[in-house]
Amino acid sequence: MTHVDMLKSQYEAFPYPTNTSSNGGYRELVNLVKLLRLDCGYHLKGKRILDAGTGTGLRLLELAAAFPDNEYVGIDYSENSIACAERAREAFPGAPVSFRVGDIMAADLQGGPFDVILCMGVLHHLQRPAEAIDRLSRLLTTTGVLIFYVYGEYGSGERMRRKRLLSHLHGDELGQKIESAKHLGFTDFPYGWAIQDPTDVDPMIVDAYVNHYEVLYTLETIGKLVSNSLAACVPYGFTLERNGLLVESRLNARFAMPVARTDPKSKLNSPALEEAYAKLPKRQQLLVLEDMYAPAGYTMLAHNGGFLGEISRPERLTSNAWQ
Repeated sequence: MTHVDMLKSQYEAFPYPTNTSSNGGYRELVNLVKLLRLDCGYHLKGKRILDAGTGTGLRLLELAAAFPDNEYVGIDYSENSIACAERAREAFPGAPVSFRVGDIMAADLQGGPFDVILCMGVLHHLQRPAEAIDRLSRLLTTTGVLIFYVYGEYGSGERMRRKRLLSHLHGDELGQKIESAKHLGFTDFPYGWAIQDPTDVDPMIVDAYVNHYEVLYTLETIGKLVSNSLAACVPYGFTLERNGLLVESRLNARFAMPVARTDPKSKLNSPALEEAYAKLPKRQQLLVLEDMYAPAGYTMLAHNGGFLGEISRPERLTSNAWQ
């Protein structure tokens, strides 16, 4: 059995989120879109949105309920996850969402063009993620944006320690790993794995500590993934152990929103360090931020330039682009 088959069987057995009878709580995508509106002036209205790797679809359904004047498509290669998504739709009557079984690595991926493609927590499980980005980029409109999330190398030390410990104890015995994770107190999950329902615990243990294949990324390796497919790549958010931060690399940026962000000025505690930082090219400044904050995950925006015409305040994105 290949790692792809093993990973698929994992999500067939442990679809996540699992409580598809509940509407409420899985609002990560809603919060992201609201942030983009407040931050950049991007309005999600009259758009086509693809969620590539939608899982059980609850986050996409929440997004469609909050922003109904769009068309939403969710795909996942797990048949059980899509079946759960179809059941979950019953709690969201009238939501403009369609679900189907689909593999972003399959040759028949189609259905575009899309204005927004979401690929959250998927690419780090793929052996050919650059190919996946290339496939998804071809489905974008000229003004579209790809938003994706991947695990970070520098901030994942504790999670990987727990994962190794369970493997050393139990090898490939999945059930024993789940029970031991509970006994060892590993249900205090890092930020990003939020328990909304007791039925989420086992799938979250599997996703965080047992999954069969994952690659941890840095800004440099993310940049290489995107470089051949899309013209611009912006680190939009850092996920840390216990919170998330909006990425801001400028020393004296005006920031009216009450949102936690990276703040290089507060970390550079001398005029000499500020001066040295200010002289760096943007890519180096972002690498300094990465070393300061050690992200466990990255929320990235990638586009071909036309997307900037869709937003009324593009300066923050252009000022923090990976160049």
